[in-house]
Amino acid sequence: MKHRLIFPTLSRIILSANILQGAGDNMSQTTICDLHCDTAINLADGKGIGGQQAKSQVAPEKLTAGGIGLQVYACWVSPKYRHRKAWDRARQLIAAAKKEISDHPSELMLVSDKKSWQECRKNNKVGIMLAVEGGHVLDGDISRLDSLYDQGVRILTLTWNNSNQFATSAYSAHKTGLDKGLTPLGRKLIARADKLGIHIDLSHSSEKTFWDVLKTSRHPPLLSHSCVKFLNGHFRNASDKQIKAVSDKMGLMGINFCPAFLGDKHKPKSVESVADQFEYIKELAGTDILAIGSDFDGIRETPEGLDGPDKLPGLIRMLKSRGFSQKELDDISLNNTLRFLGWQ
Repeated sequence: MKHRLIFPTLSRIILSANILQGAGDNMSQTTICDLHCDTAINLADGKGIGGQQAKSQVAPEKLTAGGIGLQVYACWVSPKYRHRKAWDRARQLIAAAKKEISDHPSELMLVSDKKSWQECRKNNKVGIMLAVEGGHVLDGDISRLDSLYDQGVRILTLTWNNSNQFATSAYSAHKTGLDKGLTPLGRKLIARADKLGIHIDLSHSSEKTFWDVLKTSRHPPLLSHSCVKFLNGHFRNASDKQIKAVSDKMGLMGINFCPAFLGDKHKPKSVESVADQFEYIKELAGTDILAIGSDFDGIRETPEGLDGPDKLPGLIRMLKSRGFSQKELDDISLNNTLRFLGWQ
């Protein structure tokens, strides 16, 4: 397929402010899922990923204002934590996320399956789903996956920037030129995750790891917070071939808001840049694959007009202005994720 580059026209730029305000529409009533934020770090430490003092981009009032129905809290463990300390850090972050939920019982609820999700919606709360980012927290001990499951974790990002005992990361492959993919121990991990019902997130995984997991796992693939390599050649982004493979296997791809991953690196990033990602994938593989994976509280800068979950309805309006149907918008906002999880 011959692809066209997508750039905002002058008329789009002029209309952007009005679209984001959304006067007279019902986008604020849309229920939205965000597949990835790193807020647990702020909750535990009062600091962001870079170690800077940070006012969280995600807070209960912002989730409610944005119409968020389901938010995945990723518990990211820095590779500076090793062995037992990495495991203890993961448990600390999980505990911090759960404390946030217990501190806001009228707004938030932990969800881990279809039953809890339905109860959450019935009570008009924001569902919080737990993920762990970085397989190194297991320190090669697959039995710890069972413990994570028992603590409510339903997503494991196989690698972060660092490779581990299970797989090669995209960053490591980029820096060293060596990509060993999934290890024999990694194959055992995938088998156990499949049996438990933990979804393996391939954001941050190397290309060979990606393909190895697709050959090994019985579950549809997940890229919770990734972008399009055709629009920006960053090593973290997914190729057209990978995107099509995720679509072919009924998987899911949440679009990341990190400016470094979006479009031309020399141009400022805005909600238009994020919309470009959705539009490109719609043309390439359809909309059934698409979701939101903001990476809020894991990125120091955000695209203009998208600095928190309360601004996500503006993104939905932008997609509507580009010709996405109401069904496509509903699917991207929530239904694709529910289908992927088996919660519909």
